[in-house]
Amino acid sequence: MKHQRGFLLILLIAMLAASVPSHADSDGYFCTAKGYLAYEQRAGITPGTVGHVIKIVRFDSRNGIRNAGSITIQDFQVHKLDCGEDRIEIAGFGSAIPGREAALTTCVIEIAEGPAAPLCTDETASLNWRTWPQPKNLGQWALQESVPLESSDSDHRYHLQLKTSKQVISENVYKLHFKTELIQTDSEGKDSQRFLIYEARIEASDGD
Repeated sequence: MKHQRGFLLILLIAMLAASVPSHADSDGYFCTAKGYLAYEQRAGITPGTVGHVIKIVRFDSRNGIRNAGSITIQDFQVHKLDCGEDRIEIAGFGSAIPGREAALTTCVIEIAEGPAAPLCTDETASLNWRTWPQPKNLGQWALQESVPLESSDSDHRYHLQLKTSKQVISENVYKLHFKTELIQTDSEGKDSQRFLIYEARIEASDGD
């Protein structure tokens, strides 16, 4: 019976990972462009998060890795997150107008001089959103352990490093630890800076 429960747990985790775009309670989606990373977190999913937040981290040869601001937008389940040179576009199902039924909401955030207030619009949802590429994830639903990032820094390389560990508390109870860092490495491949992006500790059970 123990082996059967373990197998079912592994199967459940695999199913959740494969269905990220339609998961109603997920966050940690991200996008990147040269020299910066943008990612979102939602209240009730990542511990300590208030509201629905877009965070921006920049990295270059002069200042290394550092926070570049954050901004709060209305809460919705993300299905699209794109990074351009000076703007971020995020879209999902919610409503930018209080009292209106959920629609496909698209928000554009200008970031050339720090994140500006998002410009959000609602539109009637069509099935086109199902053809959008799956947004990448750096949190609990991450599918990659290492993600290289593009920069103009010729002296260093940058990548996201994602780690997950499991601690058994009792027969049916365990803790999961999710941790993602943005790492700068020098010309010899040694870590020269580590920057914490995401961390969550969750207690779970595989049932009786």
